[in-house]
Amino acid sequence: MLTTETEILAILRNLPQPALEEAKIFLDFLAWRYQNTSPQGATLIASLRGKATGDLTTDEILNLTRGEE
Repeated sequence: MLTTETEILAILRNLPQPALEEAKIFLDFLAWRYQNTSPQGATLIASLRGKATGDLTTDEILNLTRGEE
């Protein structure tokens, strides 16, 4: 079922005031829930920052991950 914006607006206009207030709250929640304020990678890095438990330096980690060439 596909509903156009015009149909949604028509439905909202016909709602009684209490239901319209609840619809506004729901739409505000949806706008908040699905806003994308930062790229996914930035969010992942921010969540991992400060979580390391080892005491290796960056150079030591890079040396461990590089192949024996």
